[in-house]
Amino acid sequence: MRTERDVIGEIQLEDTVFYGINTARAKENFRITGLTSDSDHIVSIAQIKKAAAMANAEAGALDKEKAEFIEKACDEIISGRYHDQFVIDVYQAGAGTSFNMNANEVIANVALTLMGKNKGDYSVIHPNDHVNMSQSTNDVYPTMMRLTVTKKVKKLKEAISDLIESLEKKSKELRGIPKPGRTHLQDAAPVTVGLEFSAYAYAIKKDRDEITDALDYIMELNIGGTAVGTGINTSKNYQENVVKHIAEITRENFRKSSNLMGIMQFMTDFSRVMNAVTNLALDIEKIANDIRLLYSGPGTGIHEIIIPAVQQGSSIMPGKINPSIAEAMNMICHSVIGAQQAVNMSVQAGQLELNVMMPNIDYELTRSIDIMRNGLIMFKEKLIDGIKANVNTCREHLANSFGSAALLNPYLGYDNVAKIVREAVETGKSIKSLVLATGKITEEQYMKIMESGVPKD
Repeated sequence: MRTERDVIGEIQLEDTVFYGINTARAKENFRITGLTSDSDHIVSIAQIKKAAAMANAEAGALDKEKAEFIEKACDEIISGRYHDQFVIDVYQAGAGTSFNMNANEVIANVALTLMGKNKGDYSVIHPNDHVNMSQSTNDVYPTMMRLTVTKKVKKLKEAISDLIESLEKKSKELRGIPKPGRTHLQDAAPVTVGLEFSAYAYAIKKDRDEITDALDYIMELNIGGTAVGTGINTSKNYQENVVKHIAEITRENFRKSSNLMGIMQFMTDFSRVMNAVTNLALDIEKIANDIRLLYSGPGTGIHEIIIPAVQQGSSIMPGKINPSIAEAMNMICHSVIGAQQAVNMSVQAGQLELNVMMPNIDYELTRSIDIMRNGLIMFKEKLIDGIKANVNTCREHLANSFGSAALLNPYLGYDNVAKIVREAVETGKSIKSLVLATGKITEEQYMKIMESGVPKD
């Protein structure tokens, strides 16, 4: 065991742990979800601490030997070690102080171990004086959020691009298969199955573009602002140098903020990303709903498409295959849409020089990005890639559709066609027989008119 002290008192810690007294208090205080920061967050804050040590050493503010061991400790964490020592619940002290102190203590104790010193020997390397030099939670935590969002959005965009490719491939595969269009869930002018999937790909491309545009705001960093955005207690040329090193370490085009007070107070950069991810969720939700509707049946629904069977759909009805993947995707989208409201509430909750709700913004946003990415991979691989058209049903439905009657408007006029459609509905007679009975269109003309309405995709 080892004893650590702070202004509140003493705590005994098992010497096997690399975190210190501040982390131990927070771990005890915030027993909320059992969820702790994931590897993207841990790597991001270690990258920031490494860059800070490099910048402080360059300025002569941090002893070079101490800086070297802090950097080595950060490299250990970046490589994947000691992640189990980051134990703070995602719901924690405002502004992320607990997580920042967790990082400071772990890095300090790893560095001490590398030096051959005892954990807790903070006279050699101190979590605040050395690891946190030129920093405050108020600029470190939002910078960590920005690095983490960048990592996660990069992975999300890969999944989006794969889905777009699958939708476009499906559009080509199913081209030339005519079927009824539907508006208001009623018969409408003809479309093709391929065109429907082309529309899906178009929408998701726009979502990807919006996410890309929103991410550009995230590339501007808070680091260097310290407590309130004025940069107190920073070493010489710190902001410029720490941002340069972060960009080098992460291999991303991060840039320094032109107004550290502004970027510290206002969290709308994160709501921009959240809103873009939510728009993606809204469009995916619509596609999932369409697939469920088009697959409905098989005996009493639309059933114009056939989806891959991934599991049995019922514990009582044999042979039932549900659109389980689409249903799971719906639930993911619902969660993301709800998270948007939580993020927006926290974004507007800042007061004066700081928004202390950052941990909630971070959790809801990064969780949403992660579940959307995982969901899209599932959606593509287990559903979209394997969809087939039920060609005979598509043709049968098209033959029975009243939507094609709109093609007759230029020849018979809207009102006359409306009367024909109404009579067909009421009597069960075909549109074709009623049109030919008018004597204004021959059968040959009728067939050409109907053929002209089938889109060429």
